[in-house]
Amino acid sequence: MYVDTLKKEERTSLAVDLEGEFNLHVYGERLCLIQVYDGQEAIIIDPLRIEQEALPLLFEDEKLLKVMWDASSDISLLVNGYGMTIKSVLDLRPAADLLEFDKKDYSSVLGKMLGVETKAKKKFQRYNWLKRPIDEEALEYAIDDVLHIPALKKELLERLYAAGQLEEFYHRNLIVQNRNYKRTPGQRHKKMKGYRYLNKGEQELLRRLFNLRDTHAQRLNLPPHNVIANPELMELSRRSLAPERVNFARRMRDRDRRQIVQELQQELQSNRS
Repeated sequence: MYVDTLKKEERTSLAVDLEGEFNLHVYGERLCLIQVYDGQEAIIIDPLRIEQEALPLLFEDEKLLKVMWDASSDISLLVNGYGMTIKSVLDLRPAADLLEFDKKDYSSVLGKMLGVETKAKKKFQRYNWLKRPIDEEALEYAIDDVLHIPALKKELLERLYAAGQLEEFYHRNLIVQNRNYKRTPGQRHKKMKGYRYLNKGEQELLRRLFNLRDTHAQRLNLPPHNVIANPELMELSRRSLAPERVNFARRMRDRDRRQIVQELQQELQSNRS
């Protein structure tokens, strides 16, 4: 096991980054890739090809510091999708706020602090990390994300110390670590753009339509927005769009479209009565 090797060599700190699928190519959120760098060797772990029981040995080892950039979404993925968390995290992202950088994304901070230009991030923002084999260029991009974290950590901590912000930085890291990442079931529809402008009846209808869409998205293994786009779901809840006018994804079969239209019509009729 990789973790056993780290312990034997008395390594106590790792740069860590994750790549995931977030309802972009298929239904649901999944951990697709783990990149780690111990200061000497960078490796990629394929979570799709290892025993899931091995993941907590890495992520939940309190004696192993995981140095990350903007860890919140990664922690949320593990908490809600895998019933585990990442313990002993040092998240460098709060440093960008405390030092008042104009641009606070990883690539910009890396360029400002180390003069390093990262691989083209936009090119891989919509990459399908579930695909196997992974493209060689995508692997290079993934591993490049962790190679510079140790040097970036050193520079940021030195600048935070000089600015008298080190204590506040560690305080914000405690907030990141201790936040409750567990999502409350049945509440995702409330985060949709425009939800707060709906009246109570429309909000209830949106909840039902959201669940209907989610059921079919899971059945078809499609991202929910490929079944019914969010703006159209909002229009349906306001009754400003007829179910038969919904634009479905081209890859959906006609019988699936007909079934969903019929169920939408039933929901709208039921909500009216």
